[in-house]
Amino acid sequence: MSSLDIGEIIDARRRSPIGEGQNVGRVVVPFYRAIMLELERRRLQLSLPMDVVADRYYSKSLYADSPSGRQSRWETLQDIVDSLFPEGYDVEIRPKTGLRLGPNELRCKIAFAAAVTTDKKSQREMMRALGKKGGEARREKYKTMSRAERLAIAKKTRRTRRKNRLLRTQLQKHQPELCSPL
Repeated sequence: MSSLDIGEIIDARRRSPIGEGQNVGRVVVPFYRAIMLELERRRLQLSLPMDVVADRYYSKSLYADSPSGRQSRWETLQDIVDSLFPEGYDVEIRPKTGLRLGPNELRCKIAFAAAVTTDKKSQREMMRALGKKGGEARREKYKTMSRAERLAIAKKTRRTRRKNRLLRTQLQKHQPELCSPL
C-alpha cells in the first residue's frame, strides 16, 4: 500500500479531518457539508439574501468548519429547507466517485456556484486564477521531468490540437452558425 496507514484511511472515511485551530472537539461530517452545499446552491439560484433564508446564523451553519461556525440542529435545517423549497422537495442520495466533501472543497464549490449566478466577469476571473495556479504547478513539475516525459506530453498535445481542428472543420461544414467567432 502507499504511505498512508490503513487506520488513517478508515478514520478519514468515518469522519472529516480537523486541522489545527479548527473547532477542536467538534466534528463536521461530509454529509452535513453536502446538505449545506445544496441548500446554498438553491439560495443562490433564487437570489435570496442569507437573512431571508434563516433568521440568524445561516453563514455559521454554512461554514461549520470555521472557528466561529456552528452545526445546525435538524429543526433549524428543516426551517431553512422550508424557506428554500416552499413547494416541497424530494431527497436523492447517489453514489459519487472521489473523495468526500471537505471544508476547502465546500468553499470552492460555493464560490463556483456564486460566480455562475452573479456575472460572467467574476466567473472568468475565478477561472483565470485557477488556470494561473495550475500553470504554476505545471511549471514546477516540468522542472523535475525528464526530456522524454516532456516530449510525450508535447506529442499528446499536438494530437489533441489536430483532432480538435478536424472536429471544428467538420462542425463548420454541418452547422456554420454554431462556429462563428465570439
